[in-house]
Amino acid sequence: MKLQLIAQAYAQTECVPGAGGIDLGACLNLSDNTPVSEIYSNPAFLVNLVVRNLFIVAGVIFTITIFMAGYKFIVKGKEGVQEAQQMVMNALVGFIIMFAAYWIVQIVGLITGANIAL
Repeated sequence: MKLQLIAQAYAQTECVPGAGGIDLGACLNLSDNTPVSEIYSNPAFLVNLVVRNLFIVAGVIFTITIFMAGYKFIVKGKEGVQEAQQMVMNALVGFIIMFAAYWIVQIVGLITGANIAL
């Protein structure tokens, strides 16, 4: 019996579910060994999931940035005012970009009739 700390990876091993081509949906499995292509039959489903979660992450980052700016404003006194203003301005610009992106996606979905559930 050979003792190994790291399992060997074979770069040329074929993907059994798809057995050829570059069908990553059939090759990649979820945690319950279900192929990705069975759950996400269309790439739009996966993109929609990722974009929805990116908006949530961006909102959390915005909130944390505002709290950090307030903390700098309170703790550093006069020296921290300029830094805090810059942080708030950057956070607001990011929020406006995020807000505009959301509404652009909604308008494109309305015009094209695509079901984009964000």
